[in-house]
Amino acid sequence: MMVEKQKEGLCEMLAIEDETGNFCGLAILILAAGLALLDYFAIEPRCQGGGLGSVTLQELRQRYGSDKIVVEIERTTGPEAEAAENARDRTRRKAFYLRNGMVPMEFLVNLFGVEMEVLTFGRKLAYEEYYAIYDRVLPKHMADKVRLV
Repeated sequence: MMVEKQKEGLCEMLAIEDETGNFCGLAILILAAGLALLDYFAIEPRCQGGGLGSVTLQELRQRYGSDKIVVEIERTTGPEAEAAENARDRTRRKAFYLRNGMVPMEFLVNLFGVEMEVLTFGRKLAYEEYYAIYDRVLPKHMADKVRLV
């Protein structure tokens, strides 16, 4: 589906390379409703720890603009989140985004059955603006599975 959305200009898939040109990760962004949703962002374990993730996030910020980037992460608070098998990973992921200047929005979403926190680089984002990304990109039966918690 992402390849099709890329052809429509609604998605970008970007390879992340180190200074020698070796593949180190991938960023997939959904571009809709005037926003850039960082839908997937991963750095290969062998490339982690040297600041490549932070550098990449700052380059994305320059490319798309600080007021446009939106990130979703699995919920980090509450009994279920704290008891989750990947609770430590969730907390580390959130700390990474906070360290890099992102702030959580005041709402949570249920994204296809998973509770998520939404972060931006400080831009106040209303749920309706966030939902407009999915409303624009996904078929209605799928967009309807994105709800405010």
